[in-house]
Amino acid sequence: MTKARNIADLLDANGDVKTASLDNVPASNDASALTTGTLPNARLPNNISDGGTGGTKVASGTTAQRGSTTGQWRYNSTTGLFEGRNSNGTFSTLVPDPTISSVDDTEIDTATGGNQTLVVTGSNFVSGGVISFIGNDGTTFNATSTTFNSATQVTAVVAKSSFVNSKEPYDIKITNADGKSAVLENVINVDNAPNWSTSAGSVGTVLESTTISTIQLSATDPEGDAVTFSETTSTLNGIGLSLSSSGAITGTTGAVSGNTTTAFTVRATAGSKTTDRDFTITIANTTLNALLWDATNLEGQNTTMPNANGLGLNSLTPNTAVTFTNVRGSAGTMAHGYLVVDKMDTWSHYTHNDGRDSNIGDTFWSTTLNTGHSHSRNSGWFGSHNGGSYGNGVMWFAMDYGDNPSFKITKLTGYSEWRTGNATMTFYGTNDISNLNGNNGGSDAGGMTTTGLTALKSNVNIQSTAFDTGTFTNNTFYRYYVIRVDASGSGYDWGLQRLKYYGDYY
Repeated sequence: MTKARNIADLLDANGDVKTASLDNVPASNDASALTTGTLPNARLPNNISDGGTGGTKVASGTTAQRGSTTGQWRYNSTTGLFEGRNSNGTFSTLVPDPTISSVDDTEIDTATGGNQTLVVTGSNFVSGGVISFIGNDGTTFNATSTTFNSATQVTAVVAKSSFVNSKEPYDIKITNADGKSAVLENVINVDNAPNWSTSAGSVGTVLESTTISTIQLSATDPEGDAVTFSETTSTLNGIGLSLSSSGAITGTTGAVSGNTTTAFTVRATAGSKTTDRDFTITIANTTLNALLWDATNLEGQNTTMPNANGLGLNSLTPNTAVTFTNVRGSAGTMAHGYLVVDKMDTWSHYTHNDGRDSNIGDTFWSTTLNTGHSHSRNSGWFGSHNGGSYGNGVMWFAMDYGDNPSFKITKLTGYSEWRTGNATMTFYGTNDISNLNGNNGGSDAGGMTTTGLTALKSNVNIQSTAFDTGTFTNNTFYRYYVIRVDASGSGYDWGLQRLKYYGDYY
């Protein structure tokens, strides 16, 4: 003030300072003016604004405009952060807490190996920060590397093998260089692509104009998620088939003029992961009710029959011997099947008397020749005589044509001779011969075990007569076929010959 005043002049009737008494308080940019005037009429420095309710504004400028006085506090418009000058000339920054809003990939495919690159988005990131991951059990590991891209983005690289399915979901954490951190919870999961159980390639051969047996495709998910199946294109529909979401191929094929192979691709999906696999299916052009085998032009007395598996026709030329596309894994005739040596009972006068033995010549071949009875080793008659030490009332043998043979038998004709008693034949098919008993033909095996066998034709009278089974139902391309003969009577004496086989093939 410029002169002293009486205290009474400064106050109004209520004892408050009169506004008029303050009219000569100087305005100033210098905060020291506060010591010489009253506050209502004093001015703060012009780089501080304290009006309104929004907050007090302090000095603002770029990094280049920083002051040189210790203790100065300002807003750095270059960095977007508040800062203060230290006594040593450095600046300390008031850094806000970081936040994480998202990560570009939330599923880790650990089965593929290698590294996973994750782009993390948020705010207030600074150089030197580290990304880490926290399992549901609290265990933590750091990313192999964390690259600062900007205040709103960092890129982390981490080994996929670091993640364990049992510890999902994982939190993702950013820790800035100043120790401030942020966590986005339950965001990372292990999700591997499903694994195929069904091998790529052919799923099988089906017959034309046939309702097929279900072909089941299979795949599993490492995390135990449900797997669904779909075609990448609608190829199967074009051949009358369809694929269900459970992986079942069903339907009815159309007619084809020749064997037709169709390629298709199936996608197995579990969660968001997929695995594709390529397959083929063949529709076979089928020849029905054909004569498959006829060796009645060959005389048993004068024919040296093959005496071991694997010899096939062995230079013999039957009337009919259809070559199939698949017998034991390759093209072949019925003679290319194998006698199952431990699943037969051929103990009899005709196969073991005089040192003879039992093999494919004494069984398959001898039953198809004309007058097959012979005393030559390896060409014995398949039959039985009750008059000696080798009598046997139940005899059988089994032929193995391998997995998925390309023919099936639907009819037999033949003849049996020559003496007395009763003899009946039963014809079986099966894909599992494990329960059938036998003894390599070296002794009488007793009764025949039929568990697992399907009787295609039963109890056909074959004693001293030509016989024809007629066409019987056989819907399966069996791997094994079994011929059984039961003989009875006080003087039975029989031998099976002139068998002709009929059926379907492709």
